[in-house]
Amino acid sequence: MSKRKLEELAIILNPDLDQVAVAKEDIPAGTVLEYNGSAVKTVVIIKKGHRFALSDIKEGEFIRQYGFPFAQSMGISKGDLIEISNIKNVLPVDKDGADYKKPKETILKLEYSARTFLGYGRKDGKIGTRNYYLIVPTSMCSSETALQVALKLESGMDILKNYSNIDGIVAIPHTEGCGCDSGLQIDRLINVLKGYVRHPNVGGCLIMDLGCEQTNCERMQPCLRDVSENALKPIDWVSIQERGGTRRAIDESINLIKQRLGQVNGVKRQTFPIAKLIVGTECGASDSFSGITANSIIGNAVDKVIFGGGSAILSEVTEMVGAFDMMLPRFKNMETAHKFKKLLDWYMDLAKRLGLTLEPNLVPKNIEGGLINNYIKSLGAVIKGGTTVIEDVIDYAEPLKTRGLNIMQGPGNDPESLTGIVASGANIVCFSTGKGTTTGDAICPVIKITSNEDTFSRLPEDMDFDGSRLLREKAIVDNLGQELLDKIISVASGEKTWSEKWKQRQFQIWTAGKLSL
Repeated sequence: MSKRKLEELAIILNPDLDQVAVAKEDIPAGTVLEYNGSAVKTVVIIKKGHRFALSDIKEGEFIRQYGFPFAQSMGISKGDLIEISNIKNVLPVDKDGADYKKPKETILKLEYSARTFLGYGRKDGKIGTRNYYLIVPTSMCSSETALQVALKLESGMDILKNYSNIDGIVAIPHTEGCGCDSGLQIDRLINVLKGYVRHPNVGGCLIMDLGCEQTNCERMQPCLRDVSENALKPIDWVSIQERGGTRRAIDESINLIKQRLGQVNGVKRQTFPIAKLIVGTECGASDSFSGITANSIIGNAVDKVIFGGGSAILSEVTEMVGAFDMMLPRFKNMETAHKFKKLLDWYMDLAKRLGLTLEPNLVPKNIEGGLINNYIKSLGAVIKGGTTVIEDVIDYAEPLKTRGLNIMQGPGNDPESLTGIVASGANIVCFSTGKGTTTGDAICPVIKITSNEDTFSRLPEDMDFDGSRLLREKAIVDNLGQELLDKIISVASGEKTWSEKWKQRQFQIWTAGKLSL
C-alpha cells in the first residue's frame, strides 16, 4: 500500500467548499493520500482527469467543484470514484437572482493600459491585427466560384509575394442565402457577412453573387452603404449571371482584386494600446483539465486585457447551462442577468420543441477525459471569461457595443461559435483544448492553449501555448496569464499562430433555428 501527499497526485479547486479532488495522473487503487491531517484511500484506480471523493457524500447531497454544485450524490463513500453511475444530473433549485448584489465596476490598471501592440488602423477607429483581402460570396450559389478566385490568386499566382502588408486573400464559402424562409435565417446571414466585411482585419473586399438568390448584391448593397459611402475600405461587386458565367466572373474578379491590392497593402502596422483588442474566447475537445489549466489561464489573461481598457467575448451558451449561480455576482445589473437567463431558456425551449436535449453537447471524448456531465463542463467553461463584470449580453454576430466582458449568444459548435465571435468584432481569439483541435478562423488569428502535456507533445505543430505547466511546474495562474498576455500581444502584432500557418480558415454560420450544441 503506497502512501503519498494528496497535492502531489491531485488538485482541489476550492479547498473550502469542494468535496472532490481531480487526479493529476493515474492513481492506483488502494493508494493512501494524506490530506488535512487525515487520509483518503482510493477504492479503485482513479484515472488522470477524473474525480474522487474526499469525504462521504450522503445520498441527495450536492457535489461541488470550483465551490459550486455540478451533481447530486446517490451515496458516495470517501475515496470513491465520482462517475456517471453514482450521481444524478440535478442542481439546486434556481433562486432566479434572489441573492443578487451589484458588483463593483472594473477598474483600469496602469500596468496593463500602458501595454501596446502593432496593429492596422482603420478609418472607423477600429484596429486590425491582420490585413486580409476578403472575397465574400453572398450565398451558397456563388461560394465555390469565390473560393476558386481566392485559390487562383493566393496559391496559383503567388501574387502576395509582392505585397508584404497583406496576410492573405481569403474566401468565406458557406451554405446559406437561398432555398429557405426569407426571415431570421436570411437576416442572420446578412449580419454575419456585414460583420466580416466591416471587420478591422479586412482591408478590402470583393462581394460576389450568382444574381437570383435572396441575398444577391442588390439586397446586400444597402446593408453595406455605410462602408462604401464613407470609403472605409475598397469594395467591389461581381455578379456571375450578369458577367456571363463562371469563367468571366472569375477573370473579372481577379482583375478587380489586382487593382485593389496596392491600396490594401498601403496600410502599415502602427502602435496602439491593448484597449483596442477584443479577445474572443473558445474551447473545444475539452477534458477535465480544460477548466483547471487552460481556461483559468485564458481567464486571467482576459482580465488583464480588460484591466487595460480592452474587451472580451464569452460565448458557447450551451456550455454555460448550470453556471448561472456562479456567474450571477458578475452581471452589471439584473437586467443583464435576465438577458443571459433568456438565452439559456431559449435553448431549453428549442430542444424541448424539437424533442431533443442538450446532453449531446457532452461527447464521448469529453467523458473519457473526466467531464462526466454538462454541469461540470459548464463550470470549467465559463472560467475562461475571467473575473470582471459582465457588461452586456449580445446576439449572435451582433457588433460589440460595450467595452469589457460581453456574453454572445452562440452554440458550443466550434466553427459556428468562432464565426459569430469574429463577426461581433473579436480581432484575436484564445482557444483552449484538451484532446486537441486544429480549428482556426478565416480572418482572425486563433491561439491554441492546451490543458494537458500529452496533447501539447502529440500536436506540437498545432498548439501554441502549454497550459498544463500550471500543474506540472507548480506555476501560479497569474504568471502564466502574464505569459499568455505577452503571447496575445505578439500575435496581435503579427506573429503567426499554428492555425494560420496551416491555413485553417474555418467559416461556418450558425443557421437560425438549428439546435447547434
